[in-house]
Amino acid sequence: MSLNRLVYEGEEIRFRTGKHWVVFAKAAIFLLLAVAAWSSEDMLRGLLTFKAPEEIEKFLPRIISVTIWVIRYSLFFIFGLMAFLRLFSFFTLRVAVTPKRLICDDAVFGSFSMDLTKIESVKSEPGLFGGLFGYGKVVLTATSSQRLIVTNLNRPHVFEKELFAAK
Repeated sequence: MSLNRLVYEGEEIRFRTGKHWVVFAKAAIFLLLAVAAWSSEDMLRGLLTFKAPEEIEKFLPRIISVTIWVIRYSLFFIFGLMAFLRLFSFFTLRVAVTPKRLICDDAVFGSFSMDLTKIESVKSEPGLFGGLFGYGKVVLTATSSQRLIVTNLNRPHVFEKELFAAK
């Protein structure tokens, strides 16, 4: 996946960036949560054990087993999917600035470009940890009130400066 194939003839890339490595840490947290959900059968069984009326006493173990199974597998699937999506976005998203355009290339949503003259405002929001580690969210607003938000972008302040310098 190369940004060079999206550049017009005679146009050069002034700045390129992608997702920050912190995406791996966030994916690792989601994977740990998925493993914790997978191995939570004993804890859930302890939480769901109670004294039931005699009428439903014979059905209760099966109901509790099915409930535990549904909770475990649902949480494992959700956290595993969130980890996979984070890792996938790290390897598939690339952003570049040329003297005339902003180019975004994503394997899922495809590639698109926006003329720099159409961009009204650019705002980088690093957040607490983003300021420490050099990543953040960039919010671009176009003249048609269209917004583009890219999260976990590497060096968002440098991206903002390069975008204004290219304008």
